[in-house]
Formats: sequence, C-alpha cells, structure tokens
Amino acid sequence: MSEPNLETRLPRSEVQEQILDAVAEVILRQGISGASMRTVAKEAEVSLGLLSYHFDDKQTLIMAVFQRATDRLFEACAQAASEQRNPVNKFRAFLRGAFTEEFLTGSYLALRIALWALALTEEDVEKLDAAFYDRYAARFRELLSAARPDLPPAVVVDRVQDLIASSNGLWLNWARWRDNAALERGLSHCEALALDGAVSDIAAH
Repeated sequence: MSEPNLETRLPRSEVQEQILDAVAEVILRQGISGASMRTVAKEAEVSLGLLSYHFDDKQTLIMAVFQRATDRLFEACAQAASEQRNPVNKFRAFLRGAFTEEFLTGSYLALRIALWALALTEEDVEKLDAAFYDRYAARFRELLSAARPDLPPAVVVDRVQDLIASSNGLWLNWARWRDNAALERGLSHCEALALDGAVSDIAAH
C-alpha cells in the first residue's frame, strides 16, 4: 500500500473528522480492540448506518485515523520549518514541530503508540507507518544537509536515524512522566547530536 500524495488526497468532510476524533477518544479509553463500529458511532453521535457510509469497516476506520495522525504530524513539522529562514533554525523547527501542544496529548500519544504496536502484526499498518517514516526521515536528511553541508551523506543518514529513535523515546518518556524540563533537555541533546555529533552540556532548570 503506497502512501497517497498529500496534494491528491481528498479533504475529509466535517462528519468524517468528527468520526475520526471519536475513534481517537475510543482508542485512548479502550484501545484498538474497543474501537468497534458501534462504539465509535455512539462516541461520534452518528448512526451506525452513517458511519458505515463513510467507512466500510473497522479496518478502514483504523487506517484512516492513523493516516490522519501521521499527516498532521508531518504537516505541523513542515509548517514550523517553513516559517524559518536560517537552515539550522529550519532543522530545529522541524524537530520541535512534533512536540507542540497538539501532539503532547493523551489521545494523540495513545494513537501513536497503538500505531507502533499494530504495525508489528498488521501489514497494512506497517506499510503506512513505514511510508510516514520514510517521508519524515527524508525531510530530516534534506534539512540536516542544508544546515551542515559539509557532512557526508552517510553521516547524515546515520544521524537522522539516531535522531528519530531518540525523539521517539522523548515522546514515550513524556507520555509517562509529563516532565517538560526533561523534554527540553532531550530536544536540545537531539539537536546537538544531529547538528554537531556531540551531546550538549545543558544545565538543569
């Protein structure tokens, strides 16, 4: 399953967005197993028939909410980077775009963790997650190469891979402890590792 191009993907209707919001809330409370068509319809305050009109089955519904989650994350990061002119600031803004209030919420974090877990057993979900990772990593590589043009391509690839792994760990740590100071230290360390190949010495606040 190849990822649709963002420019050609049709916009969702208000009803579809309402339904996907409901899916996210159900997953937060009950997990993937609890996100039945009937439960989602009740949460979204729509009829089961209307839900089935927009989404054929539970698998379609789950894939749609995961697709929306990954799209939103990438678009937020890209938008944050586009607002900067300096290449280093663009890189930092793209990284930090994933750690704004929109994404540091229980519902979003639960959705992302569910996506990672389901990708281990569901081929379609694994392909969706892999397509997002490839697009996310490719943009990071472009930004890092622009910020540090002297870095060899192989070093850029390795640093971006390490950066994404580290930033995913920051997400999980924040989801568990909600420690903003630790998150800021972690982001600064990620920036230093990617840009300079060394951990920055940051005093705790």
